[in-house]
Amino acid sequence: MLEYLKTTWRSAVYGFFSATVTVKYDDDPRYEKPRKYHWFKCTAPKCRGKGGIRCYQDSQDRVATSNLKAHATKCFGQDIINVAFNNAQVNCRDRSVFAAFAQLSQPATVSHRIHTSEETRMHIVRWCTESHRSHCIVRDREFRSLMMAGRPSLALPSPSTVSCDIRTAFKACRGRIDTILKEHPDRIHFATDAWTSPNHRAFVAWTVHLQHKGQILVFLLDFMEVPEVSHPPLR
Repeated sequence: MLEYLKTTWRSAVYGFFSATVTVKYDDDPRYEKPRKYHWFKCTAPKCRGKGGIRCYQDSQDRVATSNLKAHATKCFGQDIINVAFNNAQVNCRDRSVFAAFAQLSQPATVSHRIHTSEETRMHIVRWCTESHRSHCIVRDREFRSLMMAGRPSLALPSPSTVSCDIRTAFKACRGRIDTILKEHPDRIHFATDAWTSPNHRAFVAWTVHLQHKGQILVFLLDFMEVPEVSHPPLR
């Protein structure tokens, strides 16, 4: 239940609290029975409150974030809160294959909470594949320093894990592309091109072009080097 609730927390204020939210019970004798609440731990180096906020689940305002925002304002300052809320969304169009499959026509959003380990792995896979980065970059000292600044408990995956995740994502995308091409009701256009690189090596590529849900999709089907062909001497 808690994991499902996390998917509905869209406010930027959650970024000022730990991603690990715990479920606790208040057994104060004033209550007829223990009250269930979610404990949000403040991530400020020196919290000016009681270390976090209790959100009681038996109250009518259990989904309200006003108490979280008030606590974050006290610990981080109003200027920081304003910047976080004013830049909660970045309206940029994502043209990646993942966007075509998962969040077509939706704007990319910037999360203001710490990513979970699974989310970190997912974003690293996307970054490595879409930006042509080596999976070994996760061992880079400066990269780790940048990623873990202010988040010493962040678990970064190993190069072998990133490599395995990339292969898993590739298989999933390949299966999805196969389904799209087989179930596409309209025409599908194929194209091919061949060229010679500056080092005199010949290559040929095959691509497919189609319109899917109002978007033009282009997929690279195959790319290969043309072997050298020897011709018999002309007479």
